[in-house]
Amino acid sequence: MRRARFLAGSVASLVKPLFLGSVAVGLGLSDSGGFSSSFLRYLIFPQLLPAICLFFLFLDEDRYGPFKPLVALFEIGSMLFLALSLLSAVRNLQKLMVSTANLQGLSGTAIAIFVVFLIDIFCGATLIPGRPGSRGKTRPIPGAGGDATAADKEQ
Repeated sequence: MRRARFLAGSVASLVKPLFLGSVAVGLGLSDSGGFSSSFLRYLIFPQLLPAICLFFLFLDEDRYGPFKPLVALFEIGSMLFLALSLLSAVRNLQKLMVSTANLQGLSGTAIAIFVVFLIDIFCGATLIPGRPGSRGKTRPIPGAGGDATAADKEQ
């Protein structure tokens, strides 16, 4: 059950390119079926990397443990560049409003950006380890056998 978080992160990462595509369409970066649409698919394809890594971590966390820093680097970089793109958009709100065509397009794009940011946070949070010592350890039951103490041996 502990590894299910990696599967959930993998599924969330698979959904992320759909929201990135809607952001691109909302900003007017794609044409219907033209060169820019196919180029956007090329740019969005690497977004599947965390999904693949998290799926392998779900399969065997110990064996694919070296994928964790790769996923962390990707998620931190994704959040950083998303924040930097938002800063440039906030500097010129009029240009952003013109590129989204109307307020409804702007709000849909803003929601998609927010969802992408939440997916990045969720996928990064799946890498945070659980409580130390909670994996595979049980507390012994007093007096249930095992090593006897000196007081028990005297009786």
